[in-house]
Amino acid sequence: MSTPHRDLIADQLALRDLLHRYADAVTRRDSAEVASLFTEDAEWLVGGYGQPSGQREIAAFLDGLLEDWTTIVHALLSGRVHLHPTEHDRATGRWYISEFGKRADGSDVCFAGVYHDDYARVGGLWRFARRRYDSLFRRVGQEVTTSPFPSDAPPFH
Repeated sequence: MSTPHRDLIADQLALRDLLHRYADAVTRRDSAEVASLFTEDAEWLVGGYGQPSGQREIAAFLDGLLEDWTTIVHALLSGRVHLHPTEHDRATGRWYISEFGKRADGSDVCFAGVYHDDYARVGGLWRFARRRYDSLFRRVGQEVTTSPFPSDAPPFH
């Protein structure tokens, strides 16, 4: 029995499009669109803020995170994708991001951090199965907090 053909470039592009769709939806504050990019049983771990599971919880969680923001821009800085060599519907990724904007109280906000992702192809479409966000830099007004790259980060192959 032969192994089905896998288009590595198409998978890479589709996964990168998933990340771009996520950034676009966060910037537009469209929590329903963000949630639709996750699998039904996905986990989203945001250190210090929460760990919603499933699309409904993810949408509500994002709404809560952004309720005090008047403007947000979610920007992808750089990243990598690793396609699982034998499970063609699985992949992992590591992406560095920045978010900046303004809160309702007038304070400027700038965050930078790293996402550790597990992806699953469901119904022919790539989705987030698990996202973990670790903050590396956080500035709210004049207060700045930095953190090293997490020592317990998932390995990236």
